[in-house]
Amino acid sequence: MLRKILAGVLFAAAPFVQAQDVMEEIVVSAQKREQTLQEVPVAVTVVSSTTMDRAQINDIIDLQSVVPSLRVTQLQTSANTNFLIRGFGNGANNPGIEPSVGVFIDGVFRSRSASALADLPNLERVEVLRGPQSTLFGKNASAGVINVVTKVADPAKMDGASGSVSVTAGDLSQILVKGDIMAPLSDSIGLGLSGYSHQRDGYFKNLANGSDINNRSRWGVRGELSFYPSDTVTIRLLADLDEIDEKCCGVANLVSGPTAPALLATGGNIA
Repeated sequence: MLRKILAGVLFAAAPFVQAQDVMEEIVVSAQKREQTLQEVPVAVTVVSSTTMDRAQINDIIDLQSVVPSLRVTQLQTSANTNFLIRGFGNGANNPGIEPSVGVFIDGVFRSRSASALADLPNLERVEVLRGPQSTLFGKNASAGVINVVTKVADPAKMDGASGSVSVTAGDLSQILVKGDIMAPLSDSIGLGLSGYSHQRDGYFKNLANGSDINNRSRWGVRGELSFYPSDTVTIRLLADLDEIDEKCCGVANLVSGPTAPALLATGGNIA
């Protein structure tokens, strides 16, 4: 009987060990250098490109659906976008005030939140660092950092030119087109191009003039030239152009109807 029990325990443990061997290692650059997620002494959430594709995350605003303690608010216009981590951010929602949650795209700081609202094509990952990060990221990171990392056009990792195109269609006449291409120009120079176009009707109607609000109308292109003169030196030249022409942030006012006096007379509350 003892032999049978031990054999059953060993047989059950074998698949568990095998599953551990194929666990994927998550690499982040939260401390300005590449480390595994377990080595970083910072509260950080990493969202991979695969997760963003499956969750239909198109921009930084959509990240709040998968990142704990991240919240995004918008008032009046998209320029008044406020990123909050653990409840801290630019609470005044004033575009003239520098944010306390820093947004970095490939190491470049976006001084105003509105400049980081474009869709996110050709991504590697997004890192959300919670808590003060001013030691490595500067004064505008007292509440946290959103670090966006795009794919690098590394010729050593390419097997010739490659690319992808995706088209998404949805209700409200939504059409989202994304595309990217990477190609090695030589053994040490790589080229990368990506772009997107996102159009969608608004889901909020202004009854005064009949216009749609909270629509999507944006496009952007991005180019990269990577140069690897040696094994220890990497030079990346990046340029991007984005345009957003949207009517943002509809609000509703409650209007008392004809039955409101009767409801209030009976002690009801319509607030």
